[in-house]
This record gives sequence, C-alpha cells and structure tokens, in this order.
Amino acid sequence: MSFLAPPGEVADWRMTVLFDALARVGALDRLPATPADLAGSLGLDPHGLRVALDALAAWGIVVRDGEGRYATGPQAPGHDAAAVLRHHARAVRRWTAALESRLRGELESERVGMMEPALFLDALSVNARTSAPGLVDLCLARFPDARQVLDLGGGHGEYSIEFARRGLAVTMQDLPPMVEVVRARGRLEAAGVDLFEGDFFADVPDGPFDLVFCCGITHTFDGDHNITLFRRLRPVVSSDGGVAVVTFLRRRQALADVFAVQMLVNGNGGDCHTEEEYRDWLGAAGFRIDSDPIDVPGRPQAVLFGT
Repeated sequence: MSFLAPPGEVADWRMTVLFDALARVGALDRLPATPADLAGSLGLDPHGLRVALDALAAWGIVVRDGEGRYATGPQAPGHDAAAVLRHHARAVRRWTAALESRLRGELESERVGMMEPALFLDALSVNARTSAPGLVDLCLARFPDARQVLDLGGGHGEYSIEFARRGLAVTMQDLPPMVEVVRARGRLEAAGVDLFEGDFFADVPDGPFDLVFCCGITHTFDGDHNITLFRRLRPVVSSDGGVAVVTFLRRRQALADVFAVQMLVNGNGGDCHTEEEYRDWLGAAGFRIDSDPIDVPGRPQAVLFGT
C-alpha cells in the first residue's frame, strides 16, 4: 500500500487516488448508501460519486447491490492500511504536482506533514510500530545505561512508548500541531511520556539526555539544518550518552534513492544523504561516529550512532 514498496510491487495508482478522494469527501464513512444518498448528505455530485464508486469496485474495495447501494467490500483496507494508502495518495499528488517545479529548482516553504497532521501520524505509526522494538534494542545495546531519552519528531508515539515500556524516562518533542493531536489522543501521556512542543531548530528540552533518538527527521532537511540541529543537541546530551540517527542513506539501498524523490517534492531541501555527509555534520557539532551504520531489518533505513 505504501509508496515505499519495491518497484513493480507498488499499489495501483488509480485505486490509491480513488480511495483517498472518496475518503477525503467522507463518502466511505457513510456506506452503505446510494450515490444519491451520499450526494444529499454530503453536498456532492451523484454522477461523480457513482463513477468513482463503480471504479473502486473493480478492486473489491466497495461492492454494489442490485438496488444501486454501495457497501464496504472484501478488499477494503483496515485502519492501518487505509492510513498508509492515503499517505501514498498524498505522495502521488505531490509527485505529479511538484516534481517538475523542483527540477527547475523552485522551492516552497510549506511543510507537507502539517496539512493533515492526524493522517500523517497514523501513516507513520504503521511501520514504526513494527520497527520500534528492534530499533530500541539497537539503541539500548549501544547505550545500555541510558535512563533519559529525548524522542525528536516522534509524534506518532510508537518509539516513545517502546522506550517507556523498557523503563526509560521519555520526553517526546514535536511541532505544536502534532502535539495537539497527541494530547487529544492521550496515548503518550498515559504511557508516562512527557510532551514538549516546539521547533527543535529553535529550542529543545534542557536535558541532560543519555540518548537523543532522531528518526525520520534528518532526511527531510538539508545539511545546514542538520548541522544546526546536531549543534543544538550536543549540550543536552550527557557525557556518556549520544544520538541515534535513523534515516535513509543514499546509494546504500535502492528504495532509499526512490524515497529521495519524496523529499525533493516536499520542498524543504531534504534528501537521502550519504554516510560521509552525516559523519561530517555530526563531527562539526562535536559528535563522533565510531561504528558503521546498522541496517534496520525489513526497512530501507540505517542507524548511525554519534557520541
């Protein structure tokens, strides 16, 4: 369902766009219904609804009965798969709308994840939920005495909750719109995680932290931003602690190079950077990478530890 599927195995773009469009207008939540019913309650066009629903039925995601009523079909995705599929649709729209302008060097200032923060966090949580135990294992093997952890940009909560489950004191920092969603859901605070809202380029909690966990952050920005981030983190890391950078490394895995297109069209100057670039940036901030990157099992990502 994800745009990170291997080439040749990605979900059909037609189904992806259809599903997301019908979800965005609220039609899928109102099934079973006829197009006329949906049009009346949602203020939509019945002809357009009928065409879109008929097309989605080709994948078994909806089914139509003899009375012209549409209902959820046997191939309809569950909550997690739907979140990933809709995030995929956002990527399709972004690639088609922005790629050509990016090739011309035209950038935008919008932060794509802020458009629909709840959907964004739901999509990220699906893969994070499966990778969190293994990533936390890697971190605690590298920093076995860690007690205080700062989870940067971890609004979906899966990593924070896993660290807390292991008995660590966890602070999760994310931007205000993300923290608003997190507080409304209550999962992290129920797990004992402290919340800190703010832009980590401008402010981070005082610490000291034995581990700063940076997953899904650095590839969304350019080198200057990453140096700024690492320099801001250095004073809040304890003397025997460090940072864990989980990211996509350019030319290490083919899917990382595909993911770089998503960073390109997002317009923040992000990229799948190289190991050598991370070594330079962390070194400029006073950190040292003393081991090779470790590949994340089942994911086109790697972990670099800086001390």
